Amino acid sequence: MTETADSVSPPTSQRSISVLLIDDDETWARTQRRLLERSHEHLTVSTATSFQAARDALEATEPDCIVCDYQLGDGTGVELLAEVRATEPELPFILVTGQGDEAVASDAIGAQVTDYVRKMDLGKQPTGLVRRIETAVQADRSRRALARERRSKEALLKAVTASATRSELGGVICEQLVDSGYACASIAVLDDDRGVVPLAAAGDTDYLEAAITPGTRPADCTEPTLRAVDETELVVHSLTPIEEIKTESTNWEQVAVAHGFGSAAAVPISHNDVYFGALTVYSWTPQIDDREQVLLTEYAETIGYAFQTAAWKQTLLSSGTATVEFALSNGCHPLLELAAALPENPTLHVTTVVPRSDHEVLYVTRLEGVAEATLSEIVETTEMIVSIDYHRTNDAIQCGLVVESPSPEMRLVDAGVSLFQTVVDGRHARISAVLGGENTVNGCVDVLSDLYGEGAVKTLWTTDEATMSRTEPVANLTDRQRQVLELAVEAGYFERPRHNNTGELADALDISRATFTQHLRAAQRKLFGSGIHR
Repeated sequence: MTETADSVSPPTSQRSISVLLIDDDETWARTQRRLLERSHEHLTVSTATSFQAARDALEATEPDCIVCDYQLGDGTGVELLAEVRATEPELPFILVTGQGDEAVASDAIGAQVTDYVRKMDLGKQPTGLVRRIETAVQADRSRRALARERRSKEALLKAVTASATRSELGGVICEQLVDSGYACASIAVLDDDRGVVPLAAAGDTDYLEAAITPGTRPADCTEPTLRAVDETELVVHSLTPIEEIKTESTNWEQVAVAHGFGSAAAVPISHNDVYFGALTVYSWTPQIDDREQVLLTEYAETIGYAFQTAAWKQTLLSSGTATVEFALSNGCHPLLELAAALPENPTLHVTTVVPRSDHEVLYVTRLEGVAEATLSEIVETTEMIVSIDYHRTNDAIQCGLVVESPSPEMRLVDAGVSLFQTVVDGRHARISAVLGGENTVNGCVDVLSDLYGEGAVKTLWTTDEATMSRTEPVANLTDRQRQVLELAVEAGYFERPRHNNTGELADALDISRATFTQHLRAAQRKLFGSGIHR
């Protein structure tokens, strides 16, 4: 079994190539077939010895390349070429002839032959035909891949334009990926507890039901979807035939191989450093090549843009609240050291964060499964914790942990968000906050990056659209405020790059720019001003 994020597609010389060799000289056809197959271990050659036999063979199967003699007894290679081009304009077709007639070459070129070679030249260079076949097939496969990529991107653009919700968009995209040849495609998003839940899927979805439990994300699971969400980077995994899987292999691999999958790739869905989940495909083939990886990454980036745009619009027009989660690691939170040192890896739930002075912050924290004496002992050895006060020690310990500044929570409050909760385990500190708009979120990322360094923070969108009201009116907005806000959203005012300025939108409503701005700011204050700072 191999696992890498840098899988490389095998070159054409290592991929199977099927060839239909057509010649009315049975001896030459048999000899050339043996020569081709001996010269290239991945060539599979079938033969036809007449024009009609070639027609029959092409009705039964489509080879990767046709090698055809000019004289076929009951027809010519140029005539067969014309028939092939009527249905397959790009299929590699190499014409072989014993004649050096320029008129034959001219007719073949006019009929769009791929290549033209004389038998006498092949006699001088026995492997020359193999190289011509390889070159023609490689060019055709590259052309087909580019055409599929172009069609996929056009279909993706239509899906993004036409879909009203994340679920609709995800469903269309998964169907497209399965139609393009993947065995299964899925889009998974994060729930409020950072578990992975399916948003959309297509193809062999029985695998997903068997291998991934919704709402969970085990830390030791290597399933590509879960890894991509956890590591926020591309994950490519090649699978081994089931008889070779060892007992220590994870269960998802056995399920995947049992379903006939050969490989999988998962890409995190994000936009502007806000992460929503992962796009995952499962392939029948043993490898997902570089071109596919690039295309999947572009898909995920486009999905991320669409998700974030929909999320901002939904937040602005909904009476509910939406949250994001800032995930910190590598010692970037004052309680991470404590969580890592505690036995049994308990989770610390911070319910309140209160500044005590310019230099100290109080974390009101709850945790289970740890004795008071053990907690006190470990706190004494933790550098950033100044003291601990116990409030309750029955079924769970509730205590106040005083830590030295700086506190990421206080920096986020200063940046304009309302804190919801902080959850700390031995690996991450996850700070959930109520949204205050796109600029607020980007500002928070900048603040935390300045405090802990680039790459120290990941922003995760954790509220599913099902929890957000799409139609319930915002009671405290005036009619004009709602009208201004809806126009701004629909016109792309909150997108980046901004599609319209306030002057253009004010003209659309026949009001002054100052009046438009006043109503817009008032609406935003009402929508985002209801969060409670803790």
